[in-house]
Amino acid sequence: MLGFKNQLVIALIAIAVCSLVMVAGQQPAAGPYTAAQAAAGRTLYQANCSGCHQQNLSGQGDAAQLAGSEFIGAWGTRTTRELLSFMQLTMPPSRPGGLSAEEYASIAAFILQQNGAPAGNQPLTANPEVRISSVATGQRGGGGAQQAADDEGGGLRGAPPRQPAILVAGEVKNFVPVTDAMLRNPEPGDWLMIRRDYHASNFSPLNQITQNNVKDLCL
Repeated sequence: MLGFKNQLVIALIAIAVCSLVMVAGQQPAAGPYTAAQAAAGRTLYQANCSGCHQQNLSGQGDAAQLAGSEFIGAWGTRTTRELLSFMQLTMPPSRPGGLSAEEYASIAAFILQQNGAPAGNQPLTANPEVRISSVATGQRGGGGAQQAADDEGGGLRGAPPRQPAILVAGEVKNFVPVTDAMLRNPEPGDWLMIRRDYHASNFSPLNQITQNNVKDLCL
């Protein structure tokens, strides 16, 4: 009986050791972009995006935060294809669609990297679709030595610190939360985002003001 117990203990120890070896040998899941692609995206971002979204991706005014909890809150449930499509349709604001598909993909790869998504062996493309929250956490990382150098002082070099929001206690009467469906198909009288919709139409369907009566407008 004692021999059987010893054999059982040895077997359990062997199983535990094998499990530890297997876990230690596992590598993090490959990300949807390559490190080289994100490095190219860093340069493209600085040249085309940082003027509005800031060098540290913190955003300002109507330019959204592109790294952190706000980005994950807005884009976590969406896919990399949706992110690429939105970028191509709306960015840069002065010339939407002005970059190549590869350049947009590189910038998106850099954004994913800055939100903690690991690099992989395949470059980011519109296919296959990847749910952003499945690879990105909103925690900055993945940039190696360049990331460490940029993070000194909080964010990419030269970026001003993000100012804290001003909070006022109170209740907004008749408040209606903005839903994803409303953003995708806004009511005629609504302008819920920069350039009005995901297609960057910059157009309001309202028709009360026309070429004939615009001259009559006054304060």
